[in-house]
Amino acid sequence: SGRSWKVRPQKRASSLVTKNSSNNRSKSWDAKQKARMLNKEIKSAQADMRQARIEEKREKRERRLENERRRMENEYNNAKRSMQTLNSKRLGNTMRSMNKKQLRQIKK
Repeated sequence: SGRSWKVRPQKRASSLVTKNSSNNRSKSWDAKQKARMLNKEIKSAQADMRQARIEEKREKRERRLENERRRMENEYNNAKRSMQTLNSKRLGNTMRSMNKKQLRQIKK
């Protein structure tokens, strides 16, 4: 073909594969079955790990939402309790002395 840079003769890939004695042998049925079982076990283990991660994330999210809900209930109950303890006479003075953050807590 006139390509002087290709010094070694080109061979077909099929001849290279089959000429090698180690490539020429096919695997036995038992070896194939073992390989299949190993792959199946690996895939099932990966699926279990993935499922465990998903479950862990879900539980973490549920726990976080439950904590938020409880925190809001506690804030509400504390604000209600503190409003009950305040006297109506002292209410004006107490409200004036509170800072903005405390007023927001009562408002909730």
